[in-house]
Amino acid sequence: MNTDIAKNQTRLNQYCKFMAVLILLPILFMLIGTVSPMLFYFFHTNNIGLESQGYSFFISMAIDDGLDITTLTFWQAALATFIDTTKIIILIYAFYQLRLLFVNFGEADYFSIKSANYCYKFGKLLVIWAVVGVLSEPILTAILSYHQPEPYFSISFASEDFMTLLLAASIMFIGQILKKACQIAEENRQFI
Repeated sequence: MNTDIAKNQTRLNQYCKFMAVLILLPILFMLIGTVSPMLFYFFHTNNIGLESQGYSFFISMAIDDGLDITTLTFWQAALATFIDTTKIIILIYAFYQLRLLFVNFGEADYFSIKSANYCYKFGKLLVIWAVVGVLSEPILTAILSYHQPEPYFSISFASEDFMTLLLAASIMFIGQILKKACQIAEENRQFI
């Protein structure tokens, strides 16, 4: 019976190591994508080939179709680039925390405060990313339309935003619960 448990644990560790390597792909694509807002706002280059049917992961969707980005001033382009790049960097760091979590799991370090902290940080960063995404839209639209004949700002909160926040908050709470469980387990070990 112990050999079955050992085989399952070894297989689980291998899956976790594979996931740690696999998560490097989105991190790499997002790192490449950090230059995309600068290329878009300053050089009017659409998303370095990483877009699909008009949707860009790296450029904020707050841009109105009627807005001519070639008329942006330097400060408008710089602020828009900063906002969009900040959102990407937050997500990169979140995925990095997820990768560290899988690296720990790959080393059979399942129930440790270190692993619980990685889980918590991943959830927390996803919450921050979702909140920054919602809050940045009105700021970004106001900045981009500042010199337009009719300046405007828009704000939206879609079901995807709610689902992301709910999932991220759940992951964050699971991380806190795991951390508390690890602390209780450590206290119990000290009493024995």
